[in-house]
Amino acid sequence: MSHAADESQDQAQQVAPWADEQTRQHLQVLVESVATLAGFEQSAITLRRSHDFLILVAAGVPDGFAGTRVPLSAMQAEMDRADDWGAWKFVHHDHVSAEVLPYSHIPDVVPLDLTDAWHPLDMLFAPLHDDDGVLRGLLSVDSPRNGRLPGPQQLEVLTQYAGVARTLVLLALEREDLTERVRIADEARQIVRRALGEPSLDLVLEACRAAVASCFDAAGMWLTAFHGDGVNTTTSYALGGGEAPPFSEIDDVVIALAHRYWDDQYVAHFSYAHSEHPGLPAAGADSLLAFLDRIGIGSVLFVPLGAGPECLGFLVLTRVSDTPAWTPLEREAALDIGRDLGRAVANARQLDRERAVADRLRKLDTYRMEMVNTLGHELRTPLFSMTANLELLDVGALGLEDRRSVAAAERGADRMRAVIEDLLTMAQVADPEREFVPDPVDLRRVLLEVAEECHHAAAAKSQDCTIVTPDEPVLVAGSADELHRMLANLAGNAIKYSPEGAVIDVRLERMDGDVRVSFIDPGIGISERDQGHLFREFFRSTNPDALARPGTGLGLAIVDRIVRRHSGHVEVSSELGRGTTVAVTLPAHDPDDVSPAGPPSS
Repeated sequence: MSHAADESQDQAQQVAPWADEQTRQHLQVLVESVATLAGFEQSAITLRRSHDFLILVAAGVPDGFAGTRVPLSAMQAEMDRADDWGAWKFVHHDHVSAEVLPYSHIPDVVPLDLTDAWHPLDMLFAPLHDDDGVLRGLLSVDSPRNGRLPGPQQLEVLTQYAGVARTLVLLALEREDLTERVRIADEARQIVRRALGEPSLDLVLEACRAAVASCFDAAGMWLTAFHGDGVNTTTSYALGGGEAPPFSEIDDVVIALAHRYWDDQYVAHFSYAHSEHPGLPAAGADSLLAFLDRIGIGSVLFVPLGAGPECLGFLVLTRVSDTPAWTPLEREAALDIGRDLGRAVANARQLDRERAVADRLRKLDTYRMEMVNTLGHELRTPLFSMTANLELLDVGALGLEDRRSVAAAERGADRMRAVIEDLLTMAQVADPEREFVPDPVDLRRVLLEVAEECHHAAAAKSQDCTIVTPDEPVLVAGSADELHRMLANLAGNAIKYSPEGAVIDVRLERMDGDVRVSFIDPGIGISERDQGHLFREFFRSTNPDALARPGTGLGLAIVDRIVRRHSGHVEVSSELGRGTTVAVTLPAHDPDDVSPAGPPSS
């Protein structure tokens, strides 16, 4: 057994983390028993790792020896030159290689003057192999108490201890591997659950497939999702990439199995050695085995996916051979992941339906806007002809009844013109394809222009409009024309639905990075029931007093569309018979985001 030299203790000295501390303690008891009962001062158990040997536990040696890592090449050189002593290997001190000496400590012991004396550089160890003949570790002893090489009786005792050490080491490694698989499986489940937030099934799989394959020590995986109406999609992943196999060749077999296995919550380990499963006829098993042979797969874990009672697909994890076999733990973990991925398939199906509905609504809305736009432009031509002919009439030469008829026709033409203009405005502001490039707009100037334009309508009803605004410009980002139309509609409503002699208050103010404009009138008010429909196109109030006044039912719908295009919102506060307050809030213009259009426009 090699003792750690002072200069080698700067290497990795920490014992490898073992989740199963109890097993490591059992190994510690074993090496202490070997040292005590087999007549040696020191003993140790060394595990073979990927690139070196790790001294896991030791007895009768200085602190720090356990945890030492010895290069694979150094230990392999000693094993190659060792003498075969049955279960044990002996390296005479004359044959010890220089490569292992840097990792050794030479005890301060003088050999006996005997032919069978033990030399401080002598090595005695028992290789510990698994059932497949793979070297998994070493049991080593050093410094016999009698100072002599072990005889037949002592070797027999050592051989018994080597058998116990092999059992314990293989058990420890198996439990270590199982613990690691549990850890990875849990991590994979967590990754899958975090990935469920992705907006599509492809992105869910992209976010978790490598972790799932690694968790199950799989060469790859494929997943088939059922989308309804006989439509299925398959996505695959393989370590190292490569072209996806023609999975559809076996769909007629595996799709039926997926539905049955989801009902039974059954996971199938399928290979040549495990080809008999519920619901799988011999002919189906043969076709599956032939398919797996063609794609170079020796074993699969077939996992149904679903949500609630509905089967939504299946997941297949692949291995090149049937070794190692799929464990009950892996089957349970795979079914758990199958449930999570089933929810992902269900979410993807729902999102697909919602996207399809949204797409149909967008197309319908676009068609409606195109129809309204076309209808508005087509109506303009006959309306122009009608109004032109009315203007050519010599009204003064007509009788009283004829003059009344002409006046009625002119009022009808004016109403039709208003409807057409509102239709075209609605089509314009509701068009999602229409580009919207906001400019800095002085909302104060726009409001004062609207007030001037509405003065005659208010004066005709002896109404007084009071306007309160800041003295300096109030900038918002948007379209001056659209904002003018929005304010004009609100002002027109306040005047129309307020009584003779009413006072209408209009206020423009800044509020914490926003701009707010309010129209407060003492008019007929709006019922609570009607307030929920105010911004719906062509909505007319159920109040007979409101219905008696002309309107297209598009004014507030246009206001709402314009405000939303400008990233704002509209609030309405009203009580039937007591008046209405309509307030529009818009983001104030950011001076650091000046449009290339230049100074504020009106």
